[in-house]
Amino acid sequence: MNPAPASLGIRPLIGLSILNHVAFSGARVSLTLAALHLDLSTFRVGLLLSLYSLLPMILSIPGGRWVDRIGARWPMLIGTCLIAVGMVIPGLTLNVMTLDVSAVLVGLGFLPFHLAIQKLVSQLGSPDERRHNLSLLTIGFSVSAFLGPICAGFLIDGMGHRWAFALLAILPLVAIVWMRAVREQLPDRRGEPALAPPTGLHILDLLGTPELRRLYLVVALISSAWDVHQFLVPLYGAKLGLSASGIGLILGAFAIATLVVRMVVPLFLMDVPEWRAILVALAIATGVYACYPMFTTLESLIALSFLLGLGLGVSQPMTLSILARSAPASRLGEATGLRLTLVFGTQTLLPSTFGALGGLFGVGVLFWGMAGLLGAGVAGFGRALLKDSPPR
Repeated sequence: MNPAPASLGIRPLIGLSILNHVAFSGARVSLTLAALHLDLSTFRVGLLLSLYSLLPMILSIPGGRWVDRIGARWPMLIGTCLIAVGMVIPGLTLNVMTLDVSAVLVGLGFLPFHLAIQKLVSQLGSPDERRHNLSLLTIGFSVSAFLGPICAGFLIDGMGHRWAFALLAILPLVAIVWMRAVREQLPDRRGEPALAPPTGLHILDLLGTPELRRLYLVVALISSAWDVHQFLVPLYGAKLGLSASGIGLILGAFAIATLVVRMVVPLFLMDVPEWRAILVALAIATGVYACYPMFTTLESLIALSFLLGLGLGVSQPMTLSILARSAPASRLGEATGLRLTLVFGTQTLLPSTFGALGGLFGVGVLFWGMAGLLGAGVAGFGRALLKDSPPR
């Protein structure tokens, strides 16, 4: 294991993650609203967002192994450069092709950066500090997940779609300058003997324990609930005639809620069993999705989004804690890559699938379909945990 230098600290890592994730989350909203501005169909919008995650879905596991092998410095720098280029292109000219290219580059760029940053944070401090550090990282992601959609919405309303992309591109450029300044403090294994993985191991070996199998299943379900919300809210809001800034406020309320609940985790929920918290998160998400199509005002949608964020916000630090505890230390990047494969898999398949279904049945039916899927997950995981309660 190659731990991050103590001089690096958690704060610079969180700062870098916020800069890149604001651009990443802002790009997702900007791409959706720009596609609707160009009068693309619901299915084509879904296909566009699927491009955001297609290559990361394929490359997450090899990417995790790459980070394990060479260290964090170059994956973080290369990923940030790709994000910056992906944001600049539609800022120069806005059409369907540039939106597609932007989706591919931004999604692909965030993958190595995220893999490296999560591994560094997972290795900071003692094992007892790991859950606290991961909670702080997810708090940073909540801050950026709030700022990204809000900034994108107001920039689009105030300055137009191209300027929204161009101004958001400044953030990864700042991150590049910052990383160059602290590059000697970022682990880099170039020039060292390559870390060969133990012979005979396969990615499916990571599913060898019941807890990890259950973890990866719940990651797929929570990721579905998270990403379907990011996809459906802009479509539903546009259908209701809401402005881009109004849609950004709804998504921002979700992010604020995840920030609130993640600030509570390290203070009050450190002793709550992780799996119990995850089950409650799924139950809350089920109820919110079932209620969404019944409300049409901006205020009610902000409230529902906030409640959903409270439920799902607690899930990510809990799943990261289980992963960091249960995965072999020498394969943490690979285990994280498998988790991201599932996350990006849902982001790839669900937007295009739900976009096609939305064109046939309407957006409201999609909310109820997601509620049914989550309800089935609550029932299944609840029975499994009653039969075989995993260790904390």
